[in-house]
Amino acid sequence: MSFLDKIKKSGKDKSPGNGFKRDLRKARRFFEHAETTANAQNYDYSIDCAINGLRHDPDNMPQHEALQDVAKRRKVNGGKPAGLTVKMKKLGPTAIDKMLLAEKLWAMDPLNVSLMRDVMKAAVEADENEEELNLGEVAHWVGEQLLPMIGQQKKPSQKMLLEARDLFVRIGSYDKAVESCRKAAAMNPNDSKLLGELKDLQAEQMLAEKKFGSGGEGDFRKNIKDADGQAALQQEGQISKTADAAQDIINRRRAEYEEDTEDVNRMQKLVDALIQRETAESEKEAIALLKKTWEDSGQYRHRVRIGDIQMKQFNRVLRQIKARIDQNPNDQEMIQKYQAGKAKQLAFELQEYTDRCKNYPTDMVLRYELGRRLFLSERYDDAIGAFQQAKADPKRRALSHELLGRCYIHKQWLDEAVDTLNLGIEAHRIPDDRLAMDLRYLLMDARIKLAQKNSDLEHAKEAQSVASGLLQTDINFRDIRDRMEEIRKLIEELKDTGG
Repeated sequence: MSFLDKIKKSGKDKSPGNGFKRDLRKARRFFEHAETTANAQNYDYSIDCAINGLRHDPDNMPQHEALQDVAKRRKVNGGKPAGLTVKMKKLGPTAIDKMLLAEKLWAMDPLNVSLMRDVMKAAVEADENEEELNLGEVAHWVGEQLLPMIGQQKKPSQKMLLEARDLFVRIGSYDKAVESCRKAAAMNPNDSKLLGELKDLQAEQMLAEKKFGSGGEGDFRKNIKDADGQAALQQEGQISKTADAAQDIINRRRAEYEEDTEDVNRMQKLVDALIQRETAESEKEAIALLKKTWEDSGQYRHRVRIGDIQMKQFNRVLRQIKARIDQNPNDQEMIQKYQAGKAKQLAFELQEYTDRCKNYPTDMVLRYELGRRLFLSERYDDAIGAFQQAKADPKRRALSHELLGRCYIHKQWLDEAVDTLNLGIEAHRIPDDRLAMDLRYLLMDARIKLAQKNSDLEHAKEAQSVASGLLQTDINFRDIRDRMEEIRKLIEELKDTGG
């Protein structure tokens, strides 16, 4: 039996559940309490409410995401991990109860990689037990966050990467299974068994893509459990892209919403369907629904969704203009229109993220996104402040250091640039991906500028050492060959002048 067969069989050995029954009204009440108490900074009670809501509606992805947002806010405000009493408490005997207990513990310690792995494992097992629910989506969502977190550990765990790989296989997410296995194999390149398993997974991924198409939404969606469920998921997931199918989904979601217009979950599903259509008319309706819900409830997340739609509209229009420029590169009217559109887009996004940071001041992901827009607007002092806060988020730490380094270089604060870029390299750890190369290139550039400014031979030699590493990793990276020649000449000049 191949290793893939063994993994798949391990899931089939689970006993099925008793048939889960949703209670959306109960779930909605708990979710509303969760949001209210989170806004009052009563984070522990908010987590309890969210978990209780998910017991009645366990595959409600927006609520899992909202719970994670509360977890981050709690962490930033000094929240401690769960104590022994909480860890020992049982929610109930079912696979869903076990999943939600694991998620509660993770919410109270959101940077704990082991707890994140536990949630993914419990979600996979719950998905295998409850065929009527789509808990594979929850498992996939957790797994997508787990992989980079494993890589950011001081000593990344190959064992945990392989555990994640096996869990991705069990939900049919072969793209992520391949990614997990590739990272594990990179830690021991001479492991022929692991390399063979990687090849088997890549072949399985190719078969899945050939059968279902490459969707980018996670292959687990295609690993459905019966023929009727397959047709429904393919339609809902936009595997069928026809206008008629999209309109059918909208009509169905609209009918469900009109049965109970106070049900926020139904409103969100209708909005999802409208957005998938990608027409001005459908997006206008989605914005109107979100605006009404925002005004009625005062819940800012609905205002955020409006901004997301508007940013998507900017991107779509600019892609269309860019396509016309690609067809006719000398069309000055289109070029000017594109440049004006990019300027309007940047101004809109800058205002959007400024507003979001005011409403969610402890969300460092938003702070990072604001910093990016400030940097592009050449507001370097403001961008520095944003990135100095955003680097508190482990997922954005190395990226924040990179853009901090860029800001310092623009302001000619070269010593600060060198220090922060070194910190970014240390935080990133991966030696040869694009971010790692960019960090090292910027460090090289800052060293060159310091050497030129201060006639400092040591900085020039440090720049040469960094450039040599880049050259040996990828000789075609940017203009590294020319920069190496520049550094060699600079070193000779400094030696001649006694620098």
